[in-house]
Amino acid sequence: MIDLSAPMATVRTRPTGWRSFLALRPSMVDFEQRGFHVTPARTRQSLEYSAGAFLAGFNIELATAAGEAPDLSAVPEPQRGFAAEGAGMAAALLDLLNPAGGRRFAALSRAYQDRYVYLVMVGAGWAMAKLRRQRPGRLGAGEPLLRWLAYDGMGFCQAFFATERGMRRWSEHRGTCPPTCAIRYQGLGRSLWFRDCGEPARLAARIEQLPPEHRGDTWSGVALAATYAGGVDPETYVRLRELSADHGEAVAQGAAFAAEAWQRCGYVPPHAYAAVEALTAVSLPRAAEWTWMARRGLDGPGAGPTDYRRWRMRIQQEAAVATY
Repeated sequence: MIDLSAPMATVRTRPTGWRSFLALRPSMVDFEQRGFHVTPARTRQSLEYSAGAFLAGFNIELATAAGEAPDLSAVPEPQRGFAAEGAGMAAALLDLLNPAGGRRFAALSRAYQDRYVYLVMVGAGWAMAKLRRQRPGRLGAGEPLLRWLAYDGMGFCQAFFATERGMRRWSEHRGTCPPTCAIRYQGLGRSLWFRDCGEPARLAARIEQLPPEHRGDTWSGVALAATYAGGVDPETYVRLRELSADHGEAVAQGAAFAAEAWQRCGYVPPHAYAAVEALTAVSLPRAAEWTWMARRGLDGPGAGPTDYRRWRMRIQQEAAVATY
């Protein structure tokens, strides 16, 4: 079904030299070829459309000279955040492959961090996953708290490209894990929105098979993707909140992350307002404000994954007060 000609018709990306071998092709995000659920058809089309913008951003960065910021203006504004995420992956990938380091991720961040810092940091995590790097190094050092979103991107990438057999590893996880593990499960949740084509019952059934300690993390990621990527009717968000049962605060926190990401970029699509109101019981601006209130005292130079977890928990506390 995938047809990226409409959003990408004006995007011309021609990476040269050895970088041309890294270029991503539309078939990589075709739901049927990936083995994802393909219904509802309208949701599939919408999500593939957004995934195509990610590919475009990746390829644009490949075609951009080192040290310069990629021009993402040809990508339609509703999908430009996904393009920034793809560009973040490509920039981080090329920098990490460069024995002398690189200037690409820094140039991308300078150009787009005001509007798309969340997405750029997540993109860095895709590169970490592909290169099997466990640490971000200096990537995103200028954003000490948000840089831990790279592990969200890592989890998303690992789940997006996994076979169904590979997905069982998320359910077989046992015992303690480092603080970054919870962030990776948030990324898993975002990926499930795509794998299960935004269908609440399928999502709930899959999450029920995960370790209990990470179900809230996963629901958080589902809500983040549902609010940011959308692709469903308003009633779906209501059903999603109902099926999340005891994880309502985690769902609200994920939606709040997406609310802030949309508000920060200066463009908010209609579906995001409906999603936030259904998943948080407050307005989109109010949910976005939670994220800033909760960051106080956590965003210092030494911020680590434990601070990131505190940030999420504080937002969930705000959500609990708003709900009851």
